Amino acid sequence: MNPQTTRHAATLEEHSGLTSLTEITSSPDPQAHYARLRAQWGEVAPVEIERKDDVVVPAWLVLGHAENCHVMRSEMDYSRNAANWRWNRENLLPAGTAIGTFAPPAPRPTSFYHDGPERERLRAPLDDALAALDERAVRDQTRYMCERVIERMGDSGSGDLVKVYSRPVGFLAMTTTLGFDLETGARLMADSAAVVSGDGEQVANAQASTAAIVMEHIGQRRKDGGQDLIGHLVGHPNFAHDGEIATSAIVPVSAAAIFLTAWITQTLHQLLADRELSARMSGGRLTLDGTLDQVLWRRSPIAQSPALRYARNDVQLGGRSIRKGDALVLAIAAANADPAVHTDDLWDEVDNRSHLSWGTGPHACPAPRLARLIARTAVDHLLRHRDVQLTVPESSLPAAASPWVRHAERLPVTWQRATDRGAFR
Repeated sequence: MNPQTTRHAATLEEHSGLTSLTEITSSPDPQAHYARLRAQWGEVAPVEIERKDDVVVPAWLVLGHAENCHVMRSEMDYSRNAANWRWNRENLLPAGTAIGTFAPPAPRPTSFYHDGPERERLRAPLDDALAALDERAVRDQTRYMCERVIERMGDSGSGDLVKVYSRPVGFLAMTTTLGFDLETGARLMADSAAVVSGDGEQVANAQASTAAIVMEHIGQRRKDGGQDLIGHLVGHPNFAHDGEIATSAIVPVSAAAIFLTAWITQTLHQLLADRELSARMSGGRLTLDGTLDQVLWRRSPIAQSPALRYARNDVQLGGRSIRKGDALVLAIAAANADPAVHTDDLWDEVDNRSHLSWGTGPHACPAPRLARLIARTAVDHLLRHRDVQLTVPESSLPAAASPWVRHAERLPVTWQRATDRGAFR
């Protein structure tokens, strides 16, 4: 047996010299990393999730679009419950790892961490609550939030667009939808920043703080009622106790911190740096929704999904032998850029939403419409009310250090009041 075949037959833990997820995501060209991994391993490659106390935590990185779809849809073979992860079962995970907070050995009471009937029981309230939201009210709340943030920026100035606009708008719009006031939303934003930081102890403390804030809000809604997202969750008969409501509400809070910030930032970044894309949108050849989808296809803000899967059985995937208990990371950015689902004509992708940024299957994102509404409103409002210019070359913009999201760590810009040019459509 030749060395290459032997290496490919090795168990996950026997591989060494693995590429880390953060190295891929924060590099100038993540697609070059994905291409190198594909050339070496095919559509499933061993990678490093995290390193703690010289212990490398490995996983299989699923690169192909078809392979990602298969894993997302095959709940019987690939579980979301981290109790099935060998590193939890055998006590291999070092204390204080960041991944440990996303992959607890005992699943938290939310559909995010469960499969089958228990997932269905816990997912239904979230789906029902989202369906009950008044989207016009959410749009109006988001517009108000954007106006407040833009007012704070002033008629003209300079700064980091991620810090002064993308992060607060995305996050505060979501927390307002949940029913929190601005002051509480700011506290939740600080906690979520600690979660994204990746430091294990900070992550645990921030998650505990968030849980306490959400539980207090649930108590208020039980007393006073309300038409916000948590108000709708509180009355749902599927929940056995308030802890289930809290954990179900925390998922969109975390998503706002991680995903909405990244999507808004990536879209604004591309419109400021890519003259062709900006001209296509401003000239009416591409709608704002089309632009948002172009970003998801070509510059996916979710590089790797933090919703890991764990093999329930010994299986074959993309020609790779996956052992029972192995962890799998879904490489959304690699799947969305998979040559197998693209042509050379960008127009083929206009209004095509078969990308995997929302996932697919039983654990697909429950709130793509809500996320799109917030992101669309945030980008549109800024571009209508401020002329924004990057002040540094795009090549000098480092990516945020994260194993999960891909966006510029900062966007140094100048801005000034714009003449009202109407909303993009």
